[in-house]
Amino acid sequence: MANQVNGNAVQLKEEEEPMDTSSVNHTEHYKTLIEAGLPQKVAERLDEIVQTGLVAYVDLDERAIDALREFNEEGALSVLQQFKESDLSHVQNKKP
Repeated sequence: MANQVNGNAVQLKEEEEPMDTSSVNHTEHYKTLIEAGLPQKVAERLDEIVQTGLVAYVDLDERAIDALREFNEEGALSVLQQFKESDLSHVQNKKP
């Protein structure tokens, strides 16, 4: 299977499906999260959490990003899910 990228044919592995990101609304910080080395799904989930207002992007420091980067993708997604489900109403420092 081949797709066009910048006018060039690109061969895709059979098990890979092109990701439809046309309906995904990322914040302006999504690219920064990717550039920081987070896997795409982890960056997307963290970006979703920022969009919900559970945590502000400015509250994410380098240590939080480094900690997420140390997990494999599944582990990081699990941590973010637990963070999202936590009742943080009484916590002042809400960094994951």
